[in-house]
Amino acid sequence: MRVPMSYLYYAVPAGITFLIALVAFLKDTGASKASVFNWLFLVVVGLLWPLTLPFIVGKRLLSLFQSEKIEA
Repeated sequence: MRVPMSYLYYAVPAGITFLIALVAFLKDTGASKASVFNWLFLVVVGLLWPLTLPFIVGKRLLSLFQSEKIEA
C-alpha cells in the first residue's frame, strides 16, 4: 500500500514536533507524567505543528543566541 506524499508532508513534521515536545516533557521533573491533560496537550502540539513548531524553534534559537552573548 502506497502512502500519498501529501500525507507525509503533514505526518513527518508532526511526528518530529511531537518528539521534540515529548523529550522536553520527559525531562521536566515538575510535570506530572500521570496527568491525562499533559499527554493530551502533547498530542495537540503535534497535530498543530504548523503553529507550534515555529515557536519551538524560535525559542530555542533565542536561547542559543542569548547564551552566546553571556559567554562572550
